[in-house]
Amino acid sequence: MFIFIFITMNYTITDNRLLEAFSNLMNEYSDLEVTDKVYDYYVYEKGGYVDFNVMNYYKNIDEDWEDDIWILQVQYEEGDIGVGLELPILRYSEWEFRNITPIFGDYFETLLKEWFNKTYSPKTPIKTVHSY
Repeated sequence: MFIFIFITMNYTITDNRLLEAFSNLMNEYSDLEVTDKVYDYYVYEKGGYVDFNVMNYYKNIDEDWEDDIWILQVQYEEGDIGVGLELPILRYSEWEFRNITPIFGDYFETLLKEWFNKTYSPKTPIKTVHSY
């Protein structure tokens, strides 16, 4: 005769503990190097080039700037990119965070916004988070 006993446990995690766990995983990104970046690109509808001004966050600005391998990017001003989204916009590299996003699922972008506002104290708190 076999007897199986199954024990189930329910855990509740508070918002503060979830942000704390997220912050611990994001620790390596808490001291990124930041610089202004202006992109010029052609818009056929406007018949010319337009500027796109952002703040890019790099792991190593000397190595990553030329190839434009940014980790995070903040857009404070309206432009042809991000039309209809509330400013400022925080963009994150999907590739860079490919191992972290599945852990937090639908909460990732909300946690990223809270973490970024707390860690980098932008001049205007982030309103929108978007992947790139």
